[in-house]
Amino acid sequence: MSRPEPREIMPGTVLEFYESREILCGVVMAVKDGRFHVLTERNREVNLTPSRVLHQAEQRLDINASRDELAKKLAEFSRLREELTREIDLEEIWLLLVTDAGGFSPAEIAEFVFSTPVPDNQAAAVSRVLLQDRLYFQAKDSQYYPRSEEAVEQRRAELEREAERERRLCEGARWLEAVWNRKTAPALAFRDELIGSIKDFAIFGQQSAENAFVKEILKRAGVLPQQQSAFRILVRLGVWKEDENLLLYEHGISADFTPEAAERAEQIARAGIADAARTGREDLTSLDAFTVDSEFTRDYDDALSIRELDGGIVEAGVHIADAAEFIARGDLLDVEAAQRASSIYLPDDRICMLPPSLSEGILSLKAGEDRLAVSFLIRMDREGNILDTRIVPSVVRIRDQLTYQQVDERIERDAGLQALHDLALKRRRGRVERGAIILPLPEMHVYVNDAGMIQVTRYDKETPSQLLVSEWMIEANTAAAEFLAERNMAAIFRAQAECRPETEFVQSEHELFRIYRQRRLFSRAELTSAPKPHCSLAIARYTTVTSPIRRYADLVVQRQLKQAIGDGSALYTGEELDQLLTGLAAAQSRVFAIQRKWTRYWLLKYIEQEDLETLNALVLDKNSRFAHLLLPDLFMEANAPVPEKAKFQAGEMVRIRIDKVVPREDTLKIQILETPPK
Repeated sequence: MSRPEPREIMPGTVLEFYESREILCGVVMAVKDGRFHVLTERNREVNLTPSRVLHQAEQRLDINASRDELAKKLAEFSRLREELTREIDLEEIWLLLVTDAGGFSPAEIAEFVFSTPVPDNQAAAVSRVLLQDRLYFQAKDSQYYPRSEEAVEQRRAELEREAERERRLCEGARWLEAVWNRKTAPALAFRDELIGSIKDFAIFGQQSAENAFVKEILKRAGVLPQQQSAFRILVRLGVWKEDENLLLYEHGISADFTPEAAERAEQIARAGIADAARTGREDLTSLDAFTVDSEFTRDYDDALSIRELDGGIVEAGVHIADAAEFIARGDLLDVEAAQRASSIYLPDDRICMLPPSLSEGILSLKAGEDRLAVSFLIRMDREGNILDTRIVPSVVRIRDQLTYQQVDERIERDAGLQALHDLALKRRRGRVERGAIILPLPEMHVYVNDAGMIQVTRYDKETPSQLLVSEWMIEANTAAAEFLAERNMAAIFRAQAECRPETEFVQSEHELFRIYRQRRLFSRAELTSAPKPHCSLAIARYTTVTSPIRRYADLVVQRQLKQAIGDGSALYTGEELDQLLTGLAAAQSRVFAIQRKWTRYWLLKYIEQEDLETLNALVLDKNSRFAHLLLPDLFMEANAPVPEKAKFQAGEMVRIRIDKVVPREDTLKIQILETPPK
């Protein structure tokens, strides 16, 4: 079979080329600088590079003829060639050539279809069919190579998948366009699947499995292919709320427990407190024990008590819900609690570490009901010196469920509360003398009610009630750490390296500025299986054990502590705890990030709700271009450009204007107006 050499393209040569995915005929009118000036069958002039030429004919046209005549002739060529394509059975040709390993030109393949010598139109028709073929032949360097039978079957499957994808894109885009424009949407067989893909894109964006598919379907529906668009679609469909927390989806966190875990919790709750569980426990039900929590609390995991003993001795009691009695190591609930790491408290939601049937039921220190606890009984003299501490499994009955506000209101007339507060102050003074650094920041409590209204309350961490609770929790945690460390037992200890001293002193009349500046010098607290000092607390060995319902680390320490109290052995080895800490530290960081980001979201919504326009802002830091600010009314940080000729410095208060707030995008744009009057 002959393989003719490529012919030189000269004026008058008839070419075929792609124009907007369509094959057109044209005649070369002139050749200049390697480019072809061509008149097309549609009587238009174009310039082509050699790479755009699909086929060149042997015959030539007289370029001196009129444009209309040339265009008419070219259109006739194109029509004839299109008709000839219908006579070509490409599969039959492929079957003839499949065993040949070489490549073929369109003219050579045309010889298997038409009589020889093959006229230009027949060769061009074959070229058109080959160019549109995606199954039997593979093009390379102007030659066409027949695919093997196996390759054709693989390619056929690929094309079927592509066709199915295209069908889904078309149908899905029509449905999505109707949804976006709030019109009646047509039925869609894969609606749920598409919604799932849109969800993933709204959450994970470029990292979502169906990223390319969703972006394409959004484009075809006339919607910007962005995560925010996907979110808006899901809101319009009623799949998500306007204030859907995507952070939970992003981290795979759900308020719901697995059916198996929920059933296990119900079994424990139904069984109640067995008589055997009371055996060997100290009966402390006669104590006037009480809890102190916020008015929103439903899972009470710690309580306090105080009683006078002979000889002017006082016994302070810190009673911790005995979650370890009900949640055994390796239990189904234990595995799920380890994955959650902590309860998550959000302005509009609460995600429990343990099922509410337990955390708000048999584990919770509810008033008027017998509950199992681990009690820290701390004997002290009136000066706050600790004489001894006993840690005992116990049975307690809470007399009162107090809020922080109620404690503050009663403390001056309640001798027990007053005594606990006075002793807590003395214990704190002792820590400060040993080097403890007390830098209390007020706390913002953000609450969203069922109507979607946002309430923002500022809590002073130095109120009598706050100080009372925090100091006694520190005492119990310290006692647990000392007990385990003295017996060389591993635990989840909390440590903090030496706090760096301030080297750049900046004057400010605002105490908040000093606190923020000092806090940034603190080393990050770490979890470790061996005891190390905690700098800011000025405690040599420290752990946390006072929230076993809410924090997995506390539950683990409680188990280790109970085992040591019981038979002197360790339930966990140091190696086991080191392995556990790797995942636990990451999980806790995730929880903190979710709480911080979602609280900020609602604070931004609060700015919108209250239509806040101007606020005071404390300058935490400043360079020539930007200032880093704290908004004390909301305890939010933000950046703002520094105005020209600004004279304020770090440590001063300025007035800012809120220009733009977009909670969903975490956008807060502000402008600095002036320094407020003193």
